[in-house]
Amino acid sequence: MIMRKTDVLIVGAGPAGSVCGYLLAKAGVSCLLIDHATFPRDKTCGGGLTPKGWMLLEKLIPDFKYDYNSVRRMKLIVDHNRHCEFDSSSELRLVQRKVFDNHLLEQYLSVGGRFQKDAFLHYKECDGYLSVTLKSGEEIQCKYLVGADGSTSAVRRQLAGKRDNGILFVEQYVEKSSDNAIEITMSRHYDVNGYFYRFPNKEFDAVGYGDVSMTIEKGKWILREKQIPEGKLRGCYLYLKNDYPLNDRVILIGDAGGFANRITCEGIRPAIETAVNAAEAIKTGRPFREVNAQIFEKMRKQDKVLRYFYKPFNIRLLGMLCRWPSVVKWCFDRALRPS
Repeated sequence: MIMRKTDVLIVGAGPAGSVCGYLLAKAGVSCLLIDHATFPRDKTCGGGLTPKGWMLLEKLIPDFKYDYNSVRRMKLIVDHNRHCEFDSSSELRLVQRKVFDNHLLEQYLSVGGRFQKDAFLHYKECDGYLSVTLKSGEEIQCKYLVGADGSTSAVRRQLAGKRDNGILFVEQYVEKSSDNAIEITMSRHYDVNGYFYRFPNKEFDAVGYGDVSMTIEKGKWILREKQIPEGKLRGCYLYLKNDYPLNDRVILIGDAGGFANRITCEGIRPAIETAVNAAEAIKTGRPFREVNAQIFEKMRKQDKVLRYFYKPFNIRLLGMLCRWPSVVKWCFDRALRPS
């Protein structure tokens, strides 16, 4: 059997994989993107794009048009009795991932990128190239393998074995509220890193909860506590570590590489940022660890903050700050401010 060749094989057609593939294909790099799903496909995710995220996307793909719900109203609830509401200085864009991801994949295809419905099985390093076996049995020869296949990444598992360093979220869609606001609830009674969220999409609200010891029953209990009728719950595991060996030819990006924000669990913007860095590393021949060094350092700093952020004392302090919405707004706006 003749082995098919490509410069880059990308596993996973979410925002990380599609953006990386778009940038490579546009630069004339031979690229094959694979995903086991049939697009458009749904994805458990609040779908929040912060200003830093959507501005970066507009810079990378100026003609990219996508549907979103613009939100500025923020609601913070602490220990169920402290409330704080304010309007953000910048809009947050809430997207439906089923539609958003499909449009990104179409952008990749529009610049000559190739897509194949298949799944990654394993790879082996050969003399000067990688030999990747797909679940269909086909073998692909490539110079670079990019793992963009989410938090349960099969590419990462071959690099590092099975690791359990993350948070499980449960989410369901509910009838859209008349209040177009993002709601976050934090409590000293929630488990480590736990918080509830309500993200208003254009057609529905996505509500969910997650923590480090999450179970489906706990998720149902939290939703009942929030007086949300039980519906179709969906689970999503979010990997939050960079504890795998770095390989110059096997690159992990987005959730596969554990790049979601450690505090907020924001994932789309880090997916796009690491996709850009992976494409740059491949185009220039520089190591990804070097091109992506600033983000690796940011992750290390967030790991340190995470050790203390959800401590009961800090949750109580945050509840006290709710008395001064202008202070919370200032902190929020500063965190979202584009560089």
